[in-house]
Amino acid sequence: MIRAALALLCLPGLASANELRSVPYDTLRALPHRIGTFDSLPSVTEPGVDFHQHWRAPGLSIAEHLLGQRLEESHTAHGRFDMLKGLPSAPLRVIPGPPGQNFTVAHHAGFGSNALFPLGPVGNTGADGRGEGSIAIAFDDPQFAFGLRLHAEYPDPLGQRPMPQTAQVAFYDADARRIAEIVLPLGHGVISLAWRSGQGVAALTIQNTDPGGIALDDILYDVADLSG
Repeated sequence: MIRAALALLCLPGLASANELRSVPYDTLRALPHRIGTFDSLPSVTEPGVDFHQHWRAPGLSIAEHLLGQRLEESHTAHGRFDMLKGLPSAPLRVIPGPPGQNFTVAHHAGFGSNALFPLGPVGNTGADGRGEGSIAIAFDDPQFAFGLRLHAEYPDPLGQRPMPQTAQVAFYDADARRIAEIVLPLGHGVISLAWRSGQGVAALTIQNTDPGGIALDDILYDVADLSG
């Protein structure tokens, strides 16, 4: 569960906060849908399978950032992280990072399956590089209901690890205009996230400042709306 509310920043093009709203992940998953996983790859432990190119699945593509954005390095008390700068260009297209700094896919104990680890400035050679990167997801068709699952930290009953921090998620329409941006307080374990949008979301980017980094799995999209 997310213990703090999402901070939704309304931007030009967003008529009201209701244009992009959080909904229960399982509610969308109960409808006809596609789900993007990484289980077609061998299940191997970290550092996993290092991808130097984009990930392609029916209806979506994943890589480090979007065309038109640039990447800078953010130094924080919790480590070194990717920081996205600038707005993407239309038509939207995902762009891989340099070899060793794009993403890796490995078995993730928290998910119990393969997951994607965005690689940060340290790269795939160190545990402090796996999860600290940025990631971009572009859909072939704008989405009006979609979701994903994130993992930031394992349960820490003894309180010996740093507290989870935040992730920043930005949403873009097919013309590469930013619809909205949220600051997502992270917690221990898997966080299931889903949204409905009054405007079609063609792409989203995720960056974070979490000490342990993040992992991504179970991208929910092409959800059939049965209300009509």
